[in-house]
Amino acid sequence: PAMLYHIPICALSDFRYLSQSPIISKATREKSKNALQEFHNHKKTIINLGARCGEKNHPLKHWHIPKLELMQSVVLSIVAVGSLLQWSADMTEHAHIVVIKDPAEATNNREYNPQIC
Repeated sequence: PAMLYHIPICALSDFRYLSQSPIISKATREKSKNALQEFHNHKKTIINLGARCGEKNHPLKHWHIPKLELMQSVVLSIVAVGSLLQWSADMTEHAHIVVIKDPAEATNNREYNPQIC
């Protein structure tokens, strides 16, 4: 069973990356749905190994995780409204460029306090 531990972890990673694709086609949605189903098919391995822990490092025997509940509706939401903002880094990356990178390039990389204030 320990050898199967990577299957649900990889499935969740696949789901996450597929859900963030810049273009989400029908095939991508199907792959996302299948990756999430693969996680559910193999998540018991994690519990059986005692790797799902809570407070005081005690093993948990459940999967009551709000974000995991949200994942159930991601594919349906993508069909209805397109890419979900919480799964996209576009806005954060753009803000980082405009607010941090561009102004930093305009400085002399010395005497930061007078330039910041």
